[in-house]
Amino acid sequence: MIWAMVQYTLPVLLAAFGGLMTDLAGTLNIALESLILAGAFTAFLVSVYSQSVLLGFFAAALVGALLAAGVFAAALKTRANIFVTGLGLNLMVPGLIATISSVIFGTRGVLRSAQFPPQPNLLGIPLPMAVSFLLVLVLWYILALTPLGLRVRALGYHPHVAQIRGISPFRTRITAFAVSGFACGAAGALLTFGLRSYVPNVSAGRGWIALAAIYLGRRSPGGVLAAALLFGGAELASNAAQGRFDLPSSLFMAGPYAAAVIALVLQGYLSWRREKRR
Repeated sequence: MIWAMVQYTLPVLLAAFGGLMTDLAGTLNIALESLILAGAFTAFLVSVYSQSVLLGFFAAALVGALLAAGVFAAALKTRANIFVTGLGLNLMVPGLIATISSVIFGTRGVLRSAQFPPQPNLLGIPLPMAVSFLLVLVLWYILALTPLGLRVRALGYHPHVAQIRGISPFRTRITAFAVSGFACGAAGALLTFGLRSYVPNVSAGRGWIALAAIYLGRRSPGGVLAAALLFGGAELASNAAQGRFDLPSSLFMAGPYAAAVIALVLQGYLSWRREKRR
């Protein structure tokens, strides 16, 4: 039960930590959904052709980092609206993946291969998942205890003071976006490895749930972890309930999203009550 919850939570947690990095830098990356998809497709493609799951994992993370850094660097340089850019990326990536899939595999649908390599284990844990645990710890460490984390937080909370102290807003934010893309690509790889195939829309809204986790967790690593566990538990409960109750499957699939909405509304209500008491 605990292991299953970890499997459901980890992709959301990775994406949420990546999004938190950009949010603390003062420019939220709302393209988490598309970056997860890009990572999932890259992981399948590279794993099948290289016969290495670990290579597929890091290729997925690297593609996510390059895509996020490249697109948002262009947006920041041209002073384009970051939110519109993120929405555009969310719309572009699924179509781009479908086109590439059609050219390489001859289909825009589900991709499966008998040559998909097995996952190596480390102390009984699939190696990509073990690396993902380590990545979460590294991201937490970066935000809390490194000069980069300090620059990111300074830029988000006091941008004018940060610039006076010599912190480059462009370099810091692009670094944050690259880290965000790396984490989202890794999250997408985990989804592909869990299914041993690539399924269109395999992200299934996890990027948007990760954004909800950032705000539900009050923009702190510990709070984001708690929120991701909440959503992971909701997804686990929804999947477990599908075989026990004679109700439409779409109702159960909506469980994590309903949990996100309820949690955000409840948090807003409690915040309103605290303000009213003051």
